[in-house]
Amino acid sequence: MKIRNCSQGPAVGASARNHLCLLGALGIAVGSAGAATYTDVLGDGQGSANLLRDISSATINNDANNFYITINLNPSANIATGGSFNYAIGITSGAGGDTSANATTHGNPYGRAISIDSSLGGMTDWIGIFGAGGAGSVASPFTSYGFNDYAWNTNGSSLTWSKINQVASGQPISGTPPSSISLTVPMSDFASNLSLTPGTTFSFDILSTGTSGNQTAYDSLVVQGPIQSGTFNGTAQFNDTMLFSYTIVAVPEPGTLALFGIGVASFIVRRRRASAPSRH
Repeated sequence: MKIRNCSQGPAVGASARNHLCLLGALGIAVGSAGAATYTDVLGDGQGSANLLRDISSATINNDANNFYITINLNPSANIATGGSFNYAIGITSGAGGDTSANATTHGNPYGRAISIDSSLGGMTDWIGIFGAGGAGSVASPFTSYGFNDYAWNTNGSSLTWSKINQVASGQPISGTPPSSISLTVPMSDFASNLSLTPGTTFSFDILSTGTSGNQTAYDSLVVQGPIQSGTFNGTAQFNDTMLFSYTIVAVPEPGTLALFGIGVASFIVRRRRASAPSRH
């Protein structure tokens, strides 16, 4: 994530700027946080020449209630009419997750040949993303995307996947041609496995895959290049052994921001009065 340099920004007095930087060092947000950006090598999607398999980048941000996730595919791809594919965000909290050793699930709730290695904790949460409002063809284009959220081991000792968010459709497709998917995902969907406290970091990967069980990943956001060497195998297990990470940012409530703004304004006025030359 980018950290803004305190020497940059609006032209305020040095003392006021130092005061703002001190609050930032204490973890008090002084404005909206920028999204974390992750990139992949363009043109490394496998399995066919269809550009919908090729992930180029992603951004993640959060406020007090939601994660805001945008998945960018190859800029020349057309999500609305290019065909039907699934996309997935596999997440781990670092321990006790599903792995490829599970012959029933293969490591995820969609039954794809996709997993997070046990050395990284296995997969504990999953966001499955799919086209909605059409069939993905010119005659019947997708008008939006939907998603399901799943959590691992939410049924006590039964060690199963539970669907937390049934279906959230109407997530927008954007870009020209439409090559990006933007999701608004409730943070509460992950409360059973992830700490949602600001400053908490979790690990993840974003993948493209097919629409039926046992299919593997075609592309991984994390892997910088083809995920398989040699002849591509559409059912070979893809097992993540490295991941990206995201740190949840603190976002103050609107009332807190208002009080903070009043406090800073008062501080600047007092400093200016104190430094103003005497007129007597």
